[in-house]
Amino acid sequence: MAEDLPSIITKSVESSTKKLQDDISILAEENRLIRIEAEKLSCNLMMAEINHSRVEDAMSAELRVASKETSDLRQKLHLLAQEKIELESKLVPYRLKVADLEASIKADAAKVENLEKRSVDREVLLGKVEKERDDAVAELAKAKEENAKIAAELAQAREENKKVVEDLVQAREKTEELKKRANELEQQTEGLKKQNEELELSSTQVLAAGFDAAMEQVACQYPDLDLSMGH
Repeated sequence: MAEDLPSIITKSVESSTKKLQDDISILAEENRLIRIEAEKLSCNLMMAEINHSRVEDAMSAELRVASKETSDLRQKLHLLAQEKIELESKLVPYRLKVADLEASIKADAAKVENLEKRSVDREVLLGKVEKERDDAVAELAKAKEENAKIAAELAQAREENKKVVEDLVQAREKTEELKKRANELEQQTEGLKKQNEELELSSTQVLAAGFDAAMEQVACQYPDLDLSMGH
């Protein structure tokens, strides 16, 4: 029995040593696999950081572009607003001219009415004078002197009536000319109003279209980005 103990101890030691060596080999293999996994994770992390940096750069570039487009649109809107103000300032003198022309037309209409009334009075007077002349012709033998006076009054009345008629014709021509000028100014005013409305509509459409285009570009590039206007 004394001779078998060293052999047993030796075998036991050898068995333990072999088991330890096997365990060490297994641990070494596991350690190698862990290092490989760690290197893979490190590489993936590095790639993720690179992609994240690229995404941030792209997003910053897109935001800069969108900001520039917004600034340009605001500048265009400002220019359109200034143009609208200039058009409004141009409309003011035209409106004043139209008001003056309307007042002048009213005054001329009153003059025409007065002239027409005077013409009627002259016609009435002329009728009376002609009647008196006819009566005077019938009594020519008795009233030559009176007939000459009536004839002179008749000639004077006709001359005055002719002048009144000429004045009436001129007044009517002037009234037609003033009406024509008023219509032209009214057409110019309507054209300026229409141009002003088109500029307002154009500025609104340009701003809306530019903003929608910028939002669509950002939404396409970053679909996960919240672009809602709730806040």
